[in-house]
Amino acid sequence: MGRSWSSVAQAALDAYPWASPAEKAKARAEAELVAFGKDVECDDLPLAVRRWLKRQARPRYVWRGEALKAATAAFEADIISQALAAHGGNVAAAARALGSTPRIVAYKARKYNLKQATGKR
Repeated sequence: MGRSWSSVAQAALDAYPWASPAEKAKARAEAELVAFGKDVECDDLPLAVRRWLKRQARPRYVWRGEALKAATAAFEADIISQALAAHGGNVAAAARALGSTPRIVAYKARKYNLKQATGKR
């Protein structure tokens, strides 16, 4: 349809774990169809994507009395995982968002067994 997308809605559409490119294209078309304003916003995305976004936004780590080193590692893994998800697995973009370097983010992603894509787009 050719509507413009807000950067947040586009990032959410790109970060969602789609089963296939066709599913993503269908969701994109639906969002453009239901968008009321000039731009497609997060509220225009399909319900499944909005629910996924809400789960991603919740703090997932709750301290349960473990040592500081273990708590820090769990928190760090959660933050890096969220940054990678928000940037579609792009390590360099996630590193910029975190104020770190791609090398450090890639190292820690491997350390915590996080899924990631390449550092280049």
